[in-house]
Amino acid sequence: MTETSPRGSLRRWPLMGVAADDSEDLRLKKAVLTITSTSIALLAIFWGSFYLYNGYTFSGVIPLGYSVISFSSTLHFFRTKNFAFFCTSQQLLILLLPFLLMWSLGGFANGSVVMIWAVFAPLAALFFIDLKAATRWMLAFLVLLVISALLDQTFAVHARPMPAGVNTAYFLLNLGCGFILIALMLYHFVKDRESAYAKLQQSETHVRELMLTDPLTGVANRRHLDNRMAMEMSRQERYGPSLSVILTDVDWFKHVNDTYGHTVGDTVLKTFAGHLGDSLRTSDFVARYGGEEFVLLLPNTTIEEAVALAERMREATKRLRFAQSDLCLTASFGVTVARPGETMAEVLSRADEAMYQSKSHGRDRVSVLEN
Repeated sequence: MTETSPRGSLRRWPLMGVAADDSEDLRLKKAVLTITSTSIALLAIFWGSFYLYNGYTFSGVIPLGYSVISFSSTLHFFRTKNFAFFCTSQQLLILLLPFLLMWSLGGFANGSVVMIWAVFAPLAALFFIDLKAATRWMLAFLVLLVISALLDQTFAVHARPMPAGVNTAYFLLNLGCGFILIALMLYHFVKDRESAYAKLQQSETHVRELMLTDPLTGVANRRHLDNRMAMEMSRQERYGPSLSVILTDVDWFKHVNDTYGHTVGDTVLKTFAGHLGDSLRTSDFVARYGGEEFVLLLPNTTIEEAVALAERMREATKRLRFAQSDLCLTASFGVTVARPGETMAEVLSRADEAMYQSKSHGRDRVSVLEN
């Protein structure tokens, strides 16, 4: 069955060598190598014909034979999905073809124009396998280069010089097509890596948000509260602005759950959390402290300003409406201000004590405890 790549321009290409359990990265590698090897094989047909046309029969047979073997390797890959064999066979063909051509043309004097293609072998290994494989293919390239240099005079004796104009045209064709294919490979891999990196960043951001967010209410969780409060208290100690803290609790929440059910109770918590968040500035912070309790951090806010805000939120809470027409909500608030040198536990304990005063004095009220 033909599958298509889910990425970019490669979606148009049939990936007949793809297996069902292939990763997206492997799919991309198979697609790029298939396209690249097919392109080189088609170019080999052109250049083989070009050589034959100019009277270099043996030199023309070599790229034509290469194209036949290359297409056979590709078809074998489509049938077997053996990417390792496909990758190795294509690299070997790409490495040997330029040297065979160079030797057939009489060595470096006439054949050096084709050497750019041999560089594809270590480059392909770097892209499709790893750095260690690329190093091995580069060593093989250097060994063949040394052998060519040692036998250059022997090859040159049997060479028929290529006309200068044809040699120049052939050089430009090889250079241009070679760089175009390298650019395409780099483009697809760089684009893929950028896309993968962006997805990784998005995934990490999403995971981080999940780790720091209360899944029910959508506000920060206790872990996020601890981190943010430590940061705000450190800032307060260093620069001196007031840090006010409000602890609030939904009144009679157990009664809500018992009367209307936990689904309605969840709705109440989500609505109340949203109401708190809507009342804050962008520099403020709200987190679910536990159960029906929420903590608000108000940087650069005096105790008087915090009390005024708590009173507004308390009044607005009573105006919240639900599908259950007889469900009315109230909340109790405890307000305090962090003092330099205190711990988070001490500040939250004092806010909790202030809220307990609101509860013990009839609920639906704001209480303040500064020391």
